[in-house]
Amino acid sequence: MRSFIFIIVILLHANFLFAQNATTLPFIAEIQLNDRLQIEVRVSIEELSKQRPLTIYNGKEVYQIAVKKQVGDTTVYGFPAQDAEWRIAFNDDFSDARGWWINYNKKTPVRYPVHLHKTIIELTEVEQTPLNITGKWKVLFQPGTPNEEVLVGVFEQDGGNFVYGSFLSETGDYRYLHGYVANGKLHLQTYTGYWAFVVEADLNGSNEMTGVFYSGGKSSSPFKAIKDETVQLRDEAELTYLIKRDERVVLNNLIKLNGRKTNLDLSKNGQVTLIQIMGTWCPNCIDEANLLKELHAAYGKQGLEIIALGFEVGTDNKKQRSRLKRFVKDLQVNYPVYLAGTSSKEAAAAYFPMLNGIMSFPTSILVDEQGKIIAIHTGFSGPATGAAYTELVNKFKLEIENALE
Repeated sequence: MRSFIFIIVILLHANFLFAQNATTLPFIAEIQLNDRLQIEVRVSIEELSKQRPLTIYNGKEVYQIAVKKQVGDTTVYGFPAQDAEWRIAFNDDFSDARGWWINYNKKTPVRYPVHLHKTIIELTEVEQTPLNITGKWKVLFQPGTPNEEVLVGVFEQDGGNFVYGSFLSETGDYRYLHGYVANGKLHLQTYTGYWAFVVEADLNGSNEMTGVFYSGGKSSSPFKAIKDETVQLRDEAELTYLIKRDERVVLNNLIKLNGRKTNLDLSKNGQVTLIQIMGTWCPNCIDEANLLKELHAAYGKQGLEIIALGFEVGTDNKKQRSRLKRFVKDLQVNYPVYLAGTSSKEAAAAYFPMLNGIMSFPTSILVDEQGKIIAIHTGFSGPATGAAYTELVNKFKLEIENALE
C-alpha cells in the first residue's frame, strides 16, 4: 500500500507535465535495490520509439536519459554527465520493459534490476488531514554512536500529502528528496545515475520522527529528528581552512582533456580564479557546475577565471578523460576542466598544502590575482535546499565581486 500511495501522489504532482503533451506515455520504473527495498521512479516517453529519450521526474528535478546505442532488442540509455546506464528491452507493444540500471561510477560497476510498466493516471483519495512537516529539522544520523552526524532537514508540504526538500550536511546536500506523508509515516526518495536514496520514518506528531536512511542496496543509517527552526551546521571556516596563509597556489601535472600535461601557477596569471574540485561521479558537483556556468557568464568579462580539477574513479587516464569530456558536453560547461587525479580526498589535498585538507567533493576555492586563497566553500547546497541555495549563491557573488574590485 505504501508504494501505491506514493505513485498516486507523484502522479498528482506530475499530472500537469503530461497534460502539456497528449502523446506523452507515462511509466513507472521499479528499481530493486535489494531483497526488500524498491523505489518507484516516474518516467515518460514521447512516442513509441526505441530512439526517443526517456524523461525522469525526480521530484522537482526533470531530466532525460538519451539513447546511446541499440544492442539487439536492448536499448542503452545514458545519464547526463554521469557514467551510468539503463539497459532495457521493451516488449512489442511498449507496455512493459525490463533490464538493468548499471552504475559505472564505482570501482566495480553495480547493477540493479529495472522494470518499467505503462501506467494510467488515476486519482484516488489520500489522507485528508496529514501531519505537516514543513520547516527545518535537526537530524541525527547514527544517534548515540561515535559516528553520530548532525544534518539539517528542510521540507515543504504542498498542503496535502506531497513533500519535497533535502538534507543538508557539511559535505553537501542530498538533492531532490520527494515523497509523501500518510498515516503517520514519511516516505522520501531521490534517484540519479549515481544515487538512489530512500527515507522511511515514523512521525510522532508534526515535530518528531525516527527512521532509517537507505543509500543504494547496501548502506543504511538509523536517524531521529526534531523540528528546529534554529538548527545550523558548523561554520565553513571550521571545516576547510588555511594553515599557511602566504603560500600561493601552483597546480602542476594537470592533464588537459586532449591528454597533454600542463602546469598552472595562479600567482602569474594575474586573475581572480575560482577552482572547482569535482568528480563526474558526484551529483552535487553537477549542481555546482550549473551555478559556475552562470557565474562565468556573469563575471568572466570582468576578469573572473574558473577552472575545474577533476578527480575520477580508477586509474585509466583515457577513461577518466572520457568521463570529463562527457561531463563538459552534457552540461555545456563554459570553463576549462582538467584531469587532476583519482577520486580521493588525499589526491585533491596534495594540490593544496596550504590547507588543512580537503573533506568534500565538491570544494570550491577562490584565489586572488597574487595566487593566494581568499575564500573556501566545502560541499555545496544545491537548488533542492531552497533558501540555503539562495544564500550560498549570494555569498559566491559577493566574494567574487569583492575580489574583482
